[in-house]
Amino acid sequence: MTDTDICNMALSNIGKGVIENMEEGVENARACKLFYEPTRRECLRSFPWGFAHRVERLAVVDVDVPGWDFAYGYPDKCLMIRNVVSDASGADRVYERFDVVNIGSSTKVVVTNGEQCYADYTWDVSDPELMDVIFLQGFAHLLASKLAMRLTGNPQQAQNEYQLYRAAISQAQLQDAREMEPHTMFESSYIAARRGWRHG
Repeated sequence: MTDTDICNMALSNIGKGVIENMEEGVENARACKLFYEPTRRECLRSFPWGFAHRVERLAVVDVDVPGWDFAYGYPDKCLMIRNVVSDASGADRVYERFDVVNIGSSTKVVVTNGEQCYADYTWDVSDPELMDVIFLQGFAHLLASKLAMRLTGNPQQAQNEYQLYRAAISQAQLQDAREMEPHTMFESSYIAARRGWRHG
């Protein structure tokens, strides 16, 4: 499965044939190139997918943010932070209240009152081979819903594809949530202790 395959699934859903790749100088390819990346990220952010789950220790940033004790660098390729967990006392881990703020013109940091923190987040997965098959079906329907108005001008077709996306994603979410051992990618062995976390 490749990004072109996903585009062709979406195009086929609205009866617009296939492309060789998104760099072709044809309208179908241009439309796919315009919508593909934003749609992929939208789907990934919609749920804490096991295949896009990552845990990473945060690096302290030397900056003062009023109202918070610590600032940490925002993880690379992070789409959404789900939780921040402190490890200050070893075995007694706590979910921390946190916020994400911009410093300067384009730098994001994670601010919290917890020390030695880890981020539990959705990673920006770009390789379709790592994605769940039902997620891919939903992704293709959402992409088709965005392509429909540009390529067919049919709002009903766009709405139909969006409803098919919602149905497929709901099914994918249910199956993903049932997995005991999701396909998680790690930055650290800390995840092995997640079952011992407690809410603070």
